[in-house]
Amino acid sequence: MSENHNYIKTVAIKGLWGRYDLEWHLNPDVNILSGINGSGKSTVIRSLVKILRSKQFPAHIRGVIEEIDVIFENGDMLISGNGNKLSDYRIDVISTFDNRMKELEAMQKLSDGLVRTELDWELYMLQRRYMSYQLEQSRKVIRLLRGTAPQEEIDEITGQRTVFFDMMDRLFARTGTIINRESDELCFLKGSKKISVYMLSSGEKQLLLILAMVLTQDCKPYILLMDEPEISLHFDWQGSLIENIRTLNPNVQLIMSTHSPAVIMNGWLGHVTEMSDIVIKEREE
Repeated sequence: MSENHNYIKTVAIKGLWGRYDLEWHLNPDVNILSGINGSGKSTVIRSLVKILRSKQFPAHIRGVIEEIDVIFENGDMLISGNGNKLSDYRIDVISTFDNRMKELEAMQKLSDGLVRTELDWELYMLQRRYMSYQLEQSRKVIRLLRGTAPQEEIDEITGQRTVFFDMMDRLFARTGTIINRESDELCFLKGSKKISVYMLSSGEKQLLLILAMVLTQDCKPYILLMDEPEISLHFDWQGSLIENIRTLNPNVQLIMSTHSPAVIMNGWLGHVTEMSDIVIKEREE
């Protein structure tokens, strides 16, 4: 792959709640932050999300932390309070709380009344992204067919989509729901009945959102941040979540917090970091 991996190497936080200085050294593949309720793991993930999205230190988190610095493997740095010139990096953020939309009326109008929760809105945006992904895959195949590319190259392009379809069918098998492979948008079938993504349960919506977002990154290197993604997920889905994510994109750097032993039980225990292990200084009160 010609594309450079631009993963995060270190996250340094000063003055978490005015008391703790932290330093978290990350792996290029899977990073799981754990700790008791109130230990600050969600605050770390959410603060990291905010600075990565804005590429500057958001003023509204200054009451929670004093500084947050992000160092990438290629030497790029996001430093609090400084203008930052960075190489491009891709990030996705999964928000898994199925809360009612605050601006529900406007969102319902935009989505023909389909959107009722924040998770629905994420799925609505995902549909557009998925259709763009489908279109780009088709364009790649057409370009290859016009040339003399071997069938193996064409199969490689369509292969991850097939892996995703098979994965969703396997995960939703208990309810007799299968993905509609003939549709340009994400939708499902239960018998002969078409099931839209908005008709799925909260857990099914959440799982679909995570895995489809990973698929549409098209195996490119990128950073995926998730705060307690196990919420609403069936126990079996929790146990296979990381494996499924990395099957769809082995080039993802996963950064997440969790309370669930099931998420880490299938070979990921060595990738867990306790909040207490990244505290490098505790200030006196």
